[in-house]
Amino acid sequence: MMKQLLKLIFALHLFVFAFTKVYSQGIGEDIVGDWTFHPNYTLARDAQNYPGQKIEPPKSRFERFKTLGEPLIFYEQSPTERITDFVESSKIPQSKFTIELWLLNHVNLPVGALITDKGKSTLHNPAWLLGYYGDEVIFHVNSRQGGAKSITAKVEQGWKKYWGHLVGTYDGETMKLYLNGVLLTSSSEVQGDIVFPDYHQIELAGYFKNEPYMKIANLVKASRLYDGALDQKEIKSRFMELQTLVDAGKLFQDTFHFNAGPYLHFATQNSINIVWETDRLTQAVVEYGRQLPLTNKKKITNAAYIQEVTLENLVPETPYYYQITAIAQDGTEMKSGVLTFGTGVKEEAAFSFCIIGDTESRPHINHHLGEMIWEERPNFIVHLGDVTDGGKEPHKFEWNYEYFTGITPVASRIPVFPVPGNGESDLYWYNRYHRLPEPEAFYTFNYGNAQFFMLNSNENEELKKGGKQYAWLEEKLTNSKAKWKFVAHHHCPVSSDENDYGNTWKGETSNLGDPKFDDLKKLYETAGVDVVFYGHVHAYERSWPLKDGKIDRENGVIYVQSGGAGGHLEDFTPTHSWFSNKTQRGNHYCKVDIFDNIFSFKMYDLDGKLKDFLELTK
Repeated sequence: MMKQLLKLIFALHLFVFAFTKVYSQGIGEDIVGDWTFHPNYTLARDAQNYPGQKIEPPKSRFERFKTLGEPLIFYEQSPTERITDFVESSKIPQSKFTIELWLLNHVNLPVGALITDKGKSTLHNPAWLLGYYGDEVIFHVNSRQGGAKSITAKVEQGWKKYWGHLVGTYDGETMKLYLNGVLLTSSSEVQGDIVFPDYHQIELAGYFKNEPYMKIANLVKASRLYDGALDQKEIKSRFMELQTLVDAGKLFQDTFHFNAGPYLHFATQNSINIVWETDRLTQAVVEYGRQLPLTNKKKITNAAYIQEVTLENLVPETPYYYQITAIAQDGTEMKSGVLTFGTGVKEEAAFSFCIIGDTESRPHINHHLGEMIWEERPNFIVHLGDVTDGGKEPHKFEWNYEYFTGITPVASRIPVFPVPGNGESDLYWYNRYHRLPEPEAFYTFNYGNAQFFMLNSNENEELKKGGKQYAWLEEKLTNSKAKWKFVAHHHCPVSSDENDYGNTWKGETSNLGDPKFDDLKKLYETAGVDVVFYGHVHAYERSWPLKDGKIDRENGVIYVQSGGAGGHLEDFTPTHSWFSNKTQRGNHYCKVDIFDNIFSFKMYDLDGKLKDFLELTK
């Protein structure tokens, strides 16, 4: 019975492969333009290194100078980014055509994009336009016999919630609008050849007024223009092709590249862990050393997609260079380029670290914060969980297309110490992309004169007195000799959030935090914990020092909620919470500097403005 089932599954795979291959070959002959978009983020100046290979987005054919023409107002919005004149006019189809956009929309504010053939002036109708804004899609054609016609449709959740394959076709008689292989609407009011305005050009435009750091490549992942009207089977075949790419987490098709990383994490005085992923099975060589050229090598002979390595026997407080060479099974090589990291400092040394939480669905925010963090040159970064918005096993793309896209520039040079959030609750990819001390979901580490206790707050029962993590933490705190003791986890022991702990705008009384921490808070207060860091609520809050349910400036524990690195922003209760010292709604990061008995804390907003400051001494 099992053999028959396996044969059936194999036959189905062969059918799908053959189906996709046949239709892909057929429609491939009609492709006029095929464009891939990925926000190829890098850091500034000498750190401007994109690891491995990439496909560049389309650029104007006129690089010395160009005139964009008048912008197209779309759903009452002006474009925030435009790419124009990247197709020769002679190659643009004159009658039958198909245009597609492959979209990833994971933000909660209205944004949009369009691709159009339009003139330099907006006095004349575009020849055609395919666009998306908010919850509506539109396809427009200006035909010689039928005139200008637009068809629209409302859209809800897409494939895997956030993906949309938007396609417009025109066969000279009928225009059709598809989403994810399904026909949404059509019109036969258009007839004949397309009417092109004077001095026309193809333009791709993004409308991101509500997301100021967002770019076209954050929303649009691919686009194609075909000379001919695809039928529904061909459109479904193309959709299946794109689905396969996303399921594998591949950023580029048929290009040897890094899907993830290099990603530094868990750095000690004598070692550091590195993880990366390639789009195909590879072996690897990691070269590293204290100066160039690199003299130390570590070879990985087992071929895999996700590779991890620990570099050991390193010198404390020392800068290192490293480079990864990935070797495909056909012998092709790809290099990461030379990158850098620093080892952990000795106990008596000064050090600094930055804090982010809830990177989630906005790589454009992650990256911008990463740029500012890089300018600070901290020793490491603490990540407070919700690395992804819901990156469980079926949502691998949230790691590749979002988290690593935004974090890799800084995390390939500054190591990250993470805790899991509810977005990683099954830990399927979290464990594969991290090499942490057992049992990985929670762990401890020392850095300088501080000790950090990293918890998995998804496990409610383990946090109660007598629970697994409670007992572990109690024992670790009791035996800790560190001057400074910090706890990090994802969920909130105290918080002035507006509705997570009782909807205060609907008259409910807030619990002012998650009650599952009641036992742990008592342990924090009696075991010498100085500061507790957490995220989950997408805003910033710092408490007064707290003990026994009241403010205690001498013996209390300070709670810092830092959940503003990319998730949908949240708000606070309409009235002040007794424990709250500072609140701030907005994206942000925190920085801590420690030397001996001095703890210096700062919080910066997305514009780099200092919004909070605290200094403690022991």
